[in-house]
Amino acid sequence: MKLIYRGRYTGESQLPRADLPPGAVPFREPADTAALNLAAMKWSLLALAAAAALGVVTIPLRGGLVLGAGFWFMAGFAASFLTLLPHELLHGLCFGRGAEVHLFVSPKDLMAFVVCTRPVSRGRFILMSLLPNLIFGWLPFLLWCLTPYSGAGSDILLWFSSCCISFGGGDYLNVWNALRQMPRGSVQQISGFHSYWYMP
Repeated sequence: MKLIYRGRYTGESQLPRADLPPGAVPFREPADTAALNLAAMKWSLLALAAAAALGVVTIPLRGGLVLGAGFWFMAGFAASFLTLLPHELLHGLCFGRGAEVHLFVSPKDLMAFVVCTRPVSRGRFILMSLLPNLIFGWLPFLLWCLTPYSGAGSDILLWFSSCCISFGGGDYLNVWNALRQMPRGSVQQISGFHSYWYMP
């Protein structure tokens, strides 16, 4: 992966364009960053609701419902922001060796994101979307669910993993779109702000 830092995102004209083949089908997805942020927020809330349900189900494994001091929750919250860049790097690595990956930051939208115009299979696109959320969010959260309460460590892990799960709203939306819109055997390719699929 060749990572290119493109700085502050100011508009769609900055984004790399792909040479799409005839018949490429645009995803039915948000048209701009404002609409994307709104849709991502909904998916973040759904993911947190699923995590909360899982947390409730596993209460007996933790020896009861125990929550510690708010300070440790804030420590976990702060630590989760250290994953923002690694989160995007994991997305980028999934495009494969030699892929040119562009990294943007958007302070106005409180996000960072990567763009790569290399076409990827449906399965790889889903893996690329989910991998950072699994590593930083769901796996630590499952560890919290399956281990007895141990004080500060448990509190930090809970808040850290919950925040990281919530960071994946746009990624969950990508997976939903891929599962509903991309036929098996198709590939996904980004051009500008939008994703497209086509049969290779």
